[in-house]
Amino acid sequence: MTSRKITRGVAAGAATTLAIGALAVLGAGVAGAAPGSITWDDGSSRYTRYISNTSPAVGETITVSTKFERTSWVDEFIYNIKDRHHSCLTYVPGSAKMAGNDGSYPVQNPEVNANEAYVRAEWGVTEWSVQARPGFNRTPIFSVRYKVGENCPRDTALPTGIDYGGSLGSGNYGNKGPSITVGASSTVPGSGSVDTGSLGSLFGS
Repeated sequence: MTSRKITRGVAAGAATTLAIGALAVLGAGVAGAAPGSITWDDGSSRYTRYISNTSPAVGETITVSTKFERTSWVDEFIYNIKDRHHSCLTYVPGSAKMAGNDGSYPVQNPEVNANEAYVRAEWGVTEWSVQARPGFNRTPIFSVRYKVGENCPRDTALPTGIDYGGSLGSGNYGNKGPSITVGASSTVPGSGSVDTGSLGSLFGS
């Protein structure tokens, strides 16, 4: 049996939503937090990326999450994911996780490449499925946390995105967003972390 690798292009007319009001719940209690999200379709795949604070200050920690969905009955298995970010963001060790219907699982030994600015995780070929069939609905969520560095450019949109490989091909969305814009350094004691709330409640899983 042979497999055919298809590189996905961004579908014309992809639905995009920024700073969805419902996502503000995750920023509750954090002064100045500005959550943001973007949703787009490519073929029968749908992706939602969420950032807990798109206007963080230096020293704060943000969470970046990507939800995978299907809009057809054909299943997809996720093999690997690269979360791409600006090089001034530092990965928080131990923060990479994959969440599904039955819980959240830390990624063991993710590849952290500071020079190329990505965090990569991989799994067995049948570990994580994306499904939208009667009685089988699975929408896995990959998340990582980053600390905002002093070397981040100020008042500049810094792109984020993902690349991934799966049973239906590969997706390359390295600059898809949302972007973040770094403000002044935080001066409020204890303000170095943004509460991300529950990913399950965020994505309705």
